Amino acid sequence: MNKYHYLLAHDLRHAVRDPVLMVALFAPLALLIVSRFGFPAAAEWLDSSYSFDLTAYSSFTGITLATTIPMLIGTMTGLLMLDERDEGLISYYTVTPFMRRGYMLYRLSLPMMLAVSLSGIYLVFSGRFEYHWGNLAVLLLLALEAPCFTLFLAAFAANKVEGLALSKISGLFIAGTIVVYFVPGVWQLLGTWLPSYWIAKVYFDIEAASLIKASIYFGIGVTYHLALLFMLVKVFEKRAD
Repeated sequence: MNKYHYLLAHDLRHAVRDPVLMVALFAPLALLIVSRFGFPAAAEWLDSSYSFDLTAYSSFTGITLATTIPMLIGTMTGLLMLDERDEGLISYYTVTPFMRRGYMLYRLSLPMMLAVSLSGIYLVFSGRFEYHWGNLAVLLLLALEAPCFTLFLAAFAANKVEGLALSKISGLFIAGTIVVYFVPGVWQLLGTWLPSYWIAKVYFDIEAASLIKASIYFGIGVTYHLALLFMLVKVFEKRAD
């Protein structure tokens, strides 16, 4: 266990020195503040000034911001992996007691644990979600999404500069909530390749009390995220060799 403590301490030191990583770490807390206090204020202003009912989009706003959290966490840990690859640390870790399996286990577990913690705080305190046991399914999918973003950067970016560029593109992957909420009928199938699509489908069906449909989408979502993780791990390992 001490070897993982060493990696965690290294990550904390690295994050403190890098403003980009610090922003990615604290941005989920900013989203919580915006959702909890900014949304009601904006809704009241729009209603009084333009008779526009923003509260009708409360659920959509909540789940959209929730899917942003694993993206931010994944970006942070993905950039950490790119820094380690640039410095040759990944090759070093593979010949230490960490070995490649231990290193990958840590690098996938860290974003998942951060996503569970920060997303869980958001779901409970943002004021955009009703308390329901089904939200645990949403939380699990959010947790699985964080390492997907991490490996997306680590597998396809050659360096940290490319990683920052890819992180902006990866923001498109959270558009699944937009597809589910606004796109009608069978046209929604165009969004099934987006990981956030399955999170939104589960959440909105839970909200509509369609628990059977939510369970089916949850199973598909878990399978899709795991398959995506497996593919990204293979791509990363090929580039790391």
